[in-house]
Amino acid sequence: MRLTLDDAAWSSPWRTRSTLEKSLLCVGLLLVAATTTSLVVAGLVGACAVGLTVAARVPAGVWLRSMLGPAVFIAIGGVTIALTLGPGDLTTWGPVGVDEGSASRAALVAGRALAATSAMILLAATTPMVDLLAGLRRARVPEVAVDIAAVTYRLIFSLLDSAAAISAAQTGRLGYANGRAARRSVGLLSAAVLVRAWDRARRLEEGLAGRGGVSTVPLVPAKTVSTPFVLLGGALVLSLAGLSLRAALA
Repeated sequence: MRLTLDDAAWSSPWRTRSTLEKSLLCVGLLLVAATTTSLVVAGLVGACAVGLTVAARVPAGVWLRSMLGPAVFIAIGGVTIALTLGPGDLTTWGPVGVDEGSASRAALVAGRALAATSAMILLAATTPMVDLLAGLRRARVPEVAVDIAAVTYRLIFSLLDSAAAISAAQTGRLGYANGRAARRSVGLLSAAVLVRAWDRARRLEEGLAGRGGVSTVPLVPAKTVSTPFVLLGGALVLSLAGLSLRAALA
């Protein structure tokens, strides 16, 4: 089993671009989205991230599926922020309501979160994990943190393959023929994957310890940084940051 987001990163036209220049752009957009107090600026950051995603030729289906999970989580959080105890200025449902202040706060939080998520998905959909790990090591991030990220990344694919194989075997034995059988099969599948995860994590840890960690694996060669790309990306981020600052001071 493969991850569509990871596949998109390997096939992206931006795959040949330097990890540094893509990280500066996406992290810059993330920081603006996370710090702005203006819903308009958050919307502009999100629109820029989506536009850059289109420019990077990320398949629309991949982007939508990647955004679905975070969007549901953000929506739930936004609802909890909007609801207040007692009657609200805008609407009331029994003991809770929504007033103008809570609604605006919820919209701002949701807008900022969606914009930041779009920026991170842009980075993930254009940069394979191996490039990110190599970039982290070149940036002098502690080796322990890089090792944990590498082991987690490797383990994800191993567990996905195990889950797919077990699910196929259960389907062949009519494990999902009805609701009762499906619930039992899901329970057995979860238990089996958990046991395999524990076992393979232990083996990976022992293997890495035996060879001194993943730092002994050759790094991905650093790509040449495109000065025009960095300048344009920096100008975009600085422009959005200026709009955010102006809105905060207004």
